Formats: sequence, C-alpha cells, structure tokens
Amino acid sequence: MKHIGIIPNLLKDKDLEITKVVTKWLVQEGFEVYAAEHITRQVQAIPFALNEEEIYKTCDIIIAIGGDGTILSVAEKACSTNVPVVGVNLGRLGFLADIEPSDIVPSLKKLLENDYEIEERMMLKAKIIAPNGQEHVFHALNDVNITRGSFSHIAEFEILVNGEFCDVYPADGIIVATPTGSTAYNLSAGGPIVVPHAKTYIITPICPHTIYSRSIIIAKEDSVQIKICQHDNMNIELNIDGKMKMYLTPDHFIHIEKSPYVTRLVKLSELKFFEILRKKIVERRR
Repeated sequence: MKHIGIIPNLLKDKDLEITKVVTKWLVQEGFEVYAAEHITRQVQAIPFALNEEEIYKTCDIIIAIGGDGTILSVAEKACSTNVPVVGVNLGRLGFLADIEPSDIVPSLKKLLENDYEIEERMMLKAKIIAPNGQEHVFHALNDVNITRGSFSHIAEFEILVNGEFCDVYPADGIIVATPTGSTAYNLSAGGPIVVPHAKTYIITPICPHTIYSRSIIIAKEDSVQIKICQHDNMNIELNIDGKMKMYLTPDHFIHIEKSPYVTRLVKLSELKFFEILRKKIVERRR
C-alpha cells in the first residue's frame, strides 16, 4: 500500500493534531499521502492535494480519523472503488475503528510490514422510488432506518419478505441492519447481535406498540419491501447509516436487499469480535 488517503473529521480532530502525527510518520516511511485541499492547507506535511472523489480512486487505502460515524461516511463512498478503510478512533465507542490514538505508530508499522488482514463486510442496498418515478439508491454498512419524525404520531409499517406479507408493525420505525450494524441502533432497539461474517441481515421494529413483536433474521438472498401505511402526519424519514437522506410518504416504494458492494475494513488489531464486544460495549457500560 503505497498511496494513502487521509480523511479526518474536523469535529473530532479539531486542531488536526492526530492527522499531523499520522501524516508525519507515513511521509517519513516513504508513503505517498493524499488529502483534500482544505486539509493540506492546514497540514503542510501532506504533499498531495486531491478532491475527495479522486482520493477514493487514487489511493490504495483510506485512513479515516474520527469515530464510527466517520468510518461509515467514508465507507459509503469507498465501497464503489473497493478501496479498503482503516479508522483511528477519536469517538466514544470506536467499534469499527481499529487504531487507538495511543497505538498509532505500532499500528501503522503493520501497514509497512503488510501485517494486516482485510475483512469484507456485507452492505445493504436501499432502492426508493418516488411517486413521480424518480429512483434513489443508497448503500449502507450499518443499517437502513425508516422512522417517524419528531412530531409524528406512531406510524404503521407493512413488511414483506420476498414479496410475501410478513406483518404490520405500529411503531416508531423499522431498522434493517447488517451484521456489522447489529451492534449499533439495532442493539439499542433490542435486536440481536450477529457476528460480522454472517450472511444474514435483521429487521427490527423501533418501539413497537405491541407485546409480541420481535426481530426477524433473514438470509442474504432475501429482499425486504416496506410499505408506509396511511397516517395523519407524513413526516417519515429515511436514514442511511445514521444520516437522514430523504422524506417518505405512503406513495414511496421501498426495497432493501444485499448490496453488490462490500466495505473492506483493514484489521490491524489482534482483538477478536467478542473481545471487542466486551471491551467496547460491555465493560465500558459497567
């Protein structure tokens, strides 16, 4: 990996101190480092400035500096070029980020020595067809959420799997999560934890107004259709990996299936999934 792109979250690395540490070491070791122009103006050690689209096309690896949200944002753009991503954790949990600030140099040395693995994480594809026929397509590493707005009444969501009627859920929303996303919003909503390499995904209602609703685990070959039933307030949001993308109405067609893309995460740490789970979630919440 010779060409390395740096994408920092300026809200997390406010003075770009971590970015400077990463850049200095990479340049000293002979790597070619690229970043957006507004970053290179502040970190003069970065020798090459490219627009963001070119970074994803040119680089052999992207180093995302921030929290899990930063990695999710980078993954959305990196998947189409198949470029692998590694994260430096400046967030609260850092479940996806493999490098802690205290371990930057030892971790980067592993890149130099080709001492790493690349995990391919399943993604979801959400296709939304508006009433006027316009089509919107999104790809998610964690989850696709369809939720009522802040001032909406409870909504009803009709779920179909492979076109077959499943159930109608009166709820605040519906989460469709990948195995990677099973430890995110899905977990908070009471959904199951799924190991990252599983070839399944999960449908979980959010605060369902019923006593019998449970998550549904379906196979990667399955597809999900969600219909928003008629209700008084049409303030329904589509969120992809935590970012609101558009508003929906009962007249929108919503189809979710396994994405043709994957996110390639660079794994430098020797921690296994359940070790990370205990360290990041269980022990931190005691």
